[in-house]
Amino acid sequence: MQPANLADAPRCGARTRSGAACRSPAVRGRKRCRMHGGTNGGPPKGNRNARKHGNRSAEAEEQLKIVRAADRDLRIAAKLHRGLALRSGEIDHMIRSLRKYNR
Repeated sequence: MQPANLADAPRCGARTRSGAACRSPAVRGRKRCRMHGGTNGGPPKGNRNARKHGNRSAEAEEQLKIVRAADRDLRIAAKLHRGLALRSGEIDHMIRSLRKYNR
């Protein structure tokens, strides 16, 4: 035997697999029972997908660019020191970087 307030509670609005309406009472403040998603609070509050970690910020990208250029310069200088031949792209890069440093 159910209490009177449960018997008068609004019913779940979902349909069962047989096509009949669900006869369970809806969760308070919701339109579905606990078995049909009434206890699910939905997505988290706020847009957590938009949180930034800073790894791809403008400052980090600029620092990465400087580090990559320095690494390339060092690798080219090591090749020159060992007497290895430079590729055409490496020669062009050295010319551009020398012009930049001589300004």
